Amino acid sequence: MSTLYEVHTLKGGNWMIDSTYPEREKAIETAKQLYAEKQFEGVKVIKDNYDSVANQSKEIVIYDTTRPVTDRRGAPPKAEVRPVASAKKDVDFKGKKHHSAAKAEMSIFLRAMLWLFVILVAGIGIIWLLFTFTDFLAGVGVVR
Repeated sequence: MSTLYEVHTLKGGNWMIDSTYPEREKAIETAKQLYAEKQFEGVKVIKDNYDSVANQSKEIVIYDTTRPVTDRRGAPPKAEVRPVASAKKDVDFKGKKHHSAAKAEMSIFLRAMLWLFVILVAGIGIIWLLFTFTDFLAGVGVVR
């Protein structure tokens, strides 16, 4: 059975394999360095156990910055992890817009249409007032 440690990076909602290592410590150290550079939204290390006899592979996530780390011996370190809620907002696996983003876009569209309607009505109102005022002036005899 062979074991490799894959370092995955999250950028633009897509996970990519950055590198692989035979040693666990080197893979985790690399993941921490990549995440510290702040070029990626998330970094994780996956332990890949491959059984060549059975031709089967088993993957286990051993380090992940996109969710809180739980340690049974003590409190989780807070400097290197992000809450699950914010990670879910960043990741878009199916290429679909999230409901909140779609609502925000619709809200912007409705506001723009409302302002356009208000400006149009105000313009028509001003033109009507000008014609009415000139008719009034003509009736009084100021303008012919």
